[in-house]
Amino acid sequence: MRAGTGGGLFEYAPAPESVRPEIADRYGLFIDGSFVEPESGTRFPSINPATEDTLSMVAQASAGDVDRAVRAAREALPAWSGLSGKERGKYLYRIARRMQERARELA
Repeated sequence: MRAGTGGGLFEYAPAPESVRPEIADRYGLFIDGSFVEPESGTRFPSINPATEDTLSMVAQASAGDVDRAVRAAREALPAWSGLSGKERGKYLYRIARRMQERARELA
């Protein structure tokens, strides 16, 4: 399909896929700096909406898992608060960059 008047200024086509992301079979909960299993062991499928294929099994957090994550965050807060704004910004930028690099996997 072309847009524009007569000259076909733009041509529309599906965007080429770059590299297929590596997707793990299972994902745990990231608590206190590492991936851990959910206390219930419960997982749910992450489904590709285009194909309805299961991409991965993802850990389902319980109230106990959330409590564990909140405790870990509270323990980390003094060290985080002790960093300068510039240092915290560096960490946040790195996190944003990693998310950008893995955007296809996260989507």
